[in-house]
Parts: sequence; C-alpha cells; structure tokens
Amino acid sequence: MRRRRRRDIIIELTSLLDVIMIIIFMVMKENSRMIVDKQNALDSAQQVNSEQAERIDDLSGKTDKLSEQLAEAQGKLDEGSTEELLEQLQAAENKLAGYEAIDDVVIVLHIGLENKYNNTVRCLTYGKTSEKSEVCENHNDEEFDVSLNKLRVFVADYIKKVLDDKENQTIVYVVFSYDPYKVYERDYEAVGNALTDAESQANNGNFRYRINPVSE
Repeated sequence: MRRRRRRDIIIELTSLLDVIMIIIFMVMKENSRMIVDKQNALDSAQQVNSEQAERIDDLSGKTDKLSEQLAEAQGKLDEGSTEELLEQLQAAENKLAGYEAIDDVVIVLHIGLENKYNNTVRCLTYGKTSEKSEVCENHNDEEFDVSLNKLRVFVADYIKKVLDDKENQTIVYVVFSYDPYKVYERDYEAVGNALTDAESQANNGNFRYRINPVSE
C-alpha cells in the first residue's frame, strides 16, 4: 500500500509540474506580448512627439521670417514719412509719363558702363529708357568684347530706322552714362568708339549721342 501511494504521489506531482510549467509559459508569453505592446505604444508616442516638434520648429521658423519681413517693412517706413513716400511715388509716375511722352517724338537709348565687386565684373547695360535694359556682366576682355558687339547690333537697328525714314522724322538720342572713377579706360574708349562709328554711319543729325559722366 505504501509503494502504491508513493507512486501515486509521484504521478500527481508530475502532472502538477506540467500544469505549473504550462502556467509559467503562458505568463511569460503574456508578459512578452505586453512588453511588445508597450514598446510599440512608446515608439508611436515618440514618433508623434517628434512630428509635433518638427511642426513647432517649422512654425517658429515661419514666425521668425514673418517678423523679419515686418521689421524690414517697418524700417522702410521709418526712413521716411508716408507723405514723403507718396511724393516720391508721384514723382516717379510723372517721370515715367514724361518718358512715354518723349518716346512719341524721340527714341531715347540709354547705355551704362560700370565696374562692380572691386572691379571683378564689368557691367554694360543698354536699352530704351522706357523699357527694361539688357544687362551684360563680363569677367574678362573676351566677354566684354562679345557684349560690345551685341551693343553694336542693338544700336545698328536704330541707325537703320533713321536711314529708312524717308520723311526724316525718326530721331534717336543716345545717352552714354559712366563713372569715370569706376571703369577701365579701355572699356570707356571701346563704347565711345562704337557710338562714334554709329553716328558716322547714320550721317544724319537725327542720330546723336552724348556722354554723361556720373559719380557717387
């Protein structure tokens, strides 16, 4: 009887251990699942926080930029009173109207020559006074010569208009502006010679040019 009881006890303990192991396995599995879920939730929260931080930084940047623009606008207003700004605007409009009126009678061409950035760039501009000018920035003699040839072609078109006008009513007036202290003598002479040649080609008092030295 005693042996049978011990055997029964061993069988019962074995079964109990199996049950305990199953329970432990289930608990470990559940804990693992909960850890994974919490880690996923933490990752999601961190992602949301990161996105919100980026939005805040972006909004802060836009706010700073807007503040700079407002400060710039305020600075411009502080430089002069509203009345002065309105007077300047009216003067500009009157000047533009004057140019348009001149264009009905005389074609005014403007040619400008200046050096920029510590004489590293030689800028040649030309065009009708009432229109946007062509701007040529040159870094060496070759580039300048190319721009000068373009200027010659531009002026030649207006010489042709003068010569083709049988009624002798087309008048072209060229103004060559430059700062004598900020240009190369070679460049000044090249532009001047081009205009002198153009005036000779026209051989007509209706095509004239004058030099306008300017300085700051």
